[in-house]
Amino acid sequence: MDHSKEMADCLALLQSFDSVLLSTVCENAEPLASFSPYVRVRGSFYILVSELAEHTRNMQINPKASLMFIESEASAKNVYARKRAVIQVDVEQVSDDAQKKPIIELMREKHGQTVTLLAGLDDFKLFKLVPTKGRYVVGFGKAYDWDVVASTMSHISADVVKAQKLKSE
Repeated sequence: MDHSKEMADCLALLQSFDSVLLSTVCENAEPLASFSPYVRVRGSFYILVSELAEHTRNMQINPKASLMFIESEASAKNVYARKRAVIQVDVEQVSDDAQKKPIIELMREKHGQTVTLLAGLDDFKLFKLVPTKGRYVVGFGKAYDWDVVASTMSHISADVVKAQKLKSE
């Protein structure tokens, strides 16, 4: 089934935000929720974060994270059915200046001159968050597994969830 409308709506949701909710895990497997301003380039997300922040240390130890973009409670028709996209990512630190420079410039254009200050500080590092899979939820019974690489979505039904559960047991 064609889910191009859902894909377009999902991408529009992502583009409506200047920052992303970020979930990381420390070496003791304790979860941490945080956020960061971001830019998206060729399908990957880039964040500029301080090594003093716990989420940065978590990503350096465990290079996986989860991103969430979620509709505001104020605009949602039902707080339980807020539109949201959750994306699993692999984390890579960008150290090469030639790769960093154009991304930092895009961040400056999107987020202002604060980026110039932060990028000049020794503790701020640029990370590339590469999507591996995602899920887009529009409301009750309207959830989609998102193959981020292939740019396709498939509807999730109760039967699909049961089959996945049996497969993992």
